[in-house]
Amino acid sequence: MGELFDPKIRMRSLVLLVSFLFGVLDAIRTLKEGPMIDAEGREYKSVNLGDYSKPKPSDRPTVRVQCTEVSMIILIQADFYNNGRLVSPEELFLGDAKYWRNKRCQAVDAGNGEYVIEAELHDCGSKLTISRDDMIYSNNLMLSPPVGSHGITRMTEAVVPVSCHYKRTHTVSSTSQQQAQASSASLKFPMGSSPISLKLKTDDWLGEKHTNAFYLGDPVHLEASYSGPDQRKLFIDFCVATLTPDYTSAPRYYFIDNHGCFVDAKDGGLNSVFQARSKPSLLRLQFDAFLFRNDPRNTIFITCEVKATGQLWKSSPTNKVCNYRHSSWKNVDGTDDVCQCCQSTCISQRSTGKWIGEVNQIM
Repeated sequence: MGELFDPKIRMRSLVLLVSFLFGVLDAIRTLKEGPMIDAEGREYKSVNLGDYSKPKPSDRPTVRVQCTEVSMIILIQADFYNNGRLVSPEELFLGDAKYWRNKRCQAVDAGNGEYVIEAELHDCGSKLTISRDDMIYSNNLMLSPPVGSHGITRMTEAVVPVSCHYKRTHTVSSTSQQQAQASSASLKFPMGSSPISLKLKTDDWLGEKHTNAFYLGDPVHLEASYSGPDQRKLFIDFCVATLTPDYTSAPRYYFIDNHGCFVDAKDGGLNSVFQARSKPSLLRLQFDAFLFRNDPRNTIFITCEVKATGQLWKSSPTNKVCNYRHSSWKNVDGTDDVCQCCQSTCISQRSTGKWIGEVNQIM
């Protein structure tokens, strides 16, 4: 990691590449408590998926199974992980992948933030196991979150085993057992003694975050600052996620690009935003922790190009802080016109002080 600037123009701009590392930890856990049996001998069990996706104070169950003599009924909360991020019914189905588009096996909206799947006992690939005392119909409830155009996922897949138990005396019971995968991420910042720093902050921005664990979908708060002796304004040209320390390697995902365009907000990053500035030498941003889907490696490297310029008040197509909100680009520093090139390529023409846009597609 080195300084990318000419000493002759030090007073004009200071640019650094800052890298940090996401280390991914996977875990599969199952419920330990036994089933509950009602007064009529029916056995029920519910699962709180929030316990395994992200610690939350709520213990509200998100999956419930009811059994009739001919069908299995699965009730699913839209807040599947109890973390405030809602799933859609199209992401939930019963059985393996071949039943994904089968209407009988797909969840439908039941109202009040709840979805339902009602399938006959033999439908959607259910398996029948017969013992001396029991007949058990078992299957898997699948959550398959969508993947962004750059291969980014913001929520873990889940497999929830569900079953209906029938005694030879015709007592009906039901169970669901959670096997959802949880992911966390850790960060390390090899920053050295540069006047430019990039730090993890707490959710209220008041202090530095000392824990390095993140669950998938957790908000990540970053603060870039310049502490040199002169007055400068801080900008982030790009931030890119890769699976190796080489930020030009593939696959890669530029979630900030084009000289300060927070493009992640257009690709499912609902909480991706630059915060309003408190002073020119400081820039805060937040985004939800994400992973590359279906990659066996357990690390993600993020590299940001951060620069401090002597132009304190003037924004330009190459010195800007642009958020994507309500289908339009907005400049944190005021003039929204400089963000128009976020849809193309932002280039500065120093001889005229104007900029041009060239049609380009972000990989």
